[in-house]
Amino acid sequence: MSSPPSPPAASTSSLDVIQNRRPSSADKTFHQLQAVAIEEELYDAPKWQKEMSYRGKQYRYLGHQGNVAGYVKVKLLEAKDLKRQDYSLLSPIGLGAGSEISSYMTFSVGRKSHSSSTVNGSSNPSWKRESFSIQLKKGEFGDGEPVVLQVKGMESQSLMEAVLPTAVKGDKYLGTGGVDITQLCTGSSSIIDTWINLSPSGSVHVLIGYEPHGIEPDVNDVVCLEGFSRHKSSLILDPLAPMKVLSTNGTFLHVQYRMPSGRLGAVKMLRNSVFVIERLNFIDGLWNLAMKPSDIVLGTKLGTKVNKIAKPYVAYAGELAKPAYYSAQLGVMAVKTSVNATINGASAATGTLIGKKSPTKL
Repeated sequence: MSSPPSPPAASTSSLDVIQNRRPSSADKTFHQLQAVAIEEELYDAPKWQKEMSYRGKQYRYLGHQGNVAGYVKVKLLEAKDLKRQDYSLLSPIGLGAGSEISSYMTFSVGRKSHSSSTVNGSSNPSWKRESFSIQLKKGEFGDGEPVVLQVKGMESQSLMEAVLPTAVKGDKYLGTGGVDITQLCTGSSSIIDTWINLSPSGSVHVLIGYEPHGIEPDVNDVVCLEGFSRHKSSLILDPLAPMKVLSTNGTFLHVQYRMPSGRLGAVKMLRNSVFVIERLNFIDGLWNLAMKPSDIVLGTKLGTKVNKIAKPYVAYAGELAKPAYYSAQLGVMAVKTSVNATINGASAATGTLIGKKSPTKL
């Protein structure tokens, strides 16, 4: 019986025929082995497609994220109607906390958290310069699940409560709340200006922004979806499928991908929804030629031993020289500048500029 016909190959003007066999270790040069080491540490390694790889071998994972998707930027403004939930046994004799509350707020995204400074003696505290960032680590939230910023209100102990034994140990709980920030992570919203209700009582006023981590996608870059943009039930796009950037337009990308049928498809998506895994451009071609000698030397047994000793120095020198990486760092700075500008001067509702004296400025 003859085998079924294979799907038609893509035209040479688009992409080559897909090959899903990952290269064996015998195929890999020193720099490819370095890429393999990075991949082994990844939470979300993209699926292998030869046509999406620069050398037709291992992805290089340019501007590797270190399993950090981005940074949630928070500006804490004020809180109101905070109420004490735990009372110290020292309070009746005047040694516990007073009638007003000395409070601070702890914010968390997954297992990463940050605690604000304490405002003393106010049930309606305000913070003048309380801005910080919290890492959004990959894998903290399941694919397609909402990304939530959690906040916990806490009351600081009095000096006597800290020194003398009391029924309530440590700082005292005021309330908890949270807000879904997925729209920030995907880039569909630039800033959230909101009051977060605490349970059982009180609320906190915050400004929230998001800064993606990794290099800025460019034309011919290969990208993959971040976890908060992946949906396992998608019938169109495999959640870990690599995609090629065809064009960029502001915060949007036009990307090409291969369907399960073998046909090519294209879709428009937000820049924040993806991270770069490979760069396909002319400058990298020059870099590839320049690195051929070191690939040969470092790929030998002696080169491997030398690399173990000199790895930090070799890596540092290579990253300084690599055009793709250097341009990537410029891209990172551009992203940071863009995000900071957005948070400092963009309205959440309309995206129009707001004045320098606006009370909602980060």
